[in-house]
Amino acid sequence: MNKSIKHKPSQNRFELELEKGLIAYISYRRKNDHLDLIHSEVPQSQRGQGIGKLLVLNTLKQIEKEGLTATAYCPFIKAIIRDSEKWKNIINY
Repeated sequence: MNKSIKHKPSQNRFELELEKGLIAYISYRRKNDHLDLIHSEVPQSQRGQGIGKLLVLNTLKQIEKEGLTATAYCPFIKAIIRDSEKWKNIINY
């Protein structure tokens, strides 16, 4: 598994490549330099392995690197960031 996130602005999503050509992703709506994180998806066969958390944390790092801010609407993303002070400067929930 490649642990780096690929930002695909033309598809409004961040992707994490998994084994066997599978993809985990977070989709968003963009408003200027702000992203509304609306959905996260990990293939059923890959769930329960920490991939979702890795996807969220690496996406947040990429958002920060690109100088963007975000609001989490996806319940899973909210659950991951709720207990972390680190991301409060770039993400609302």
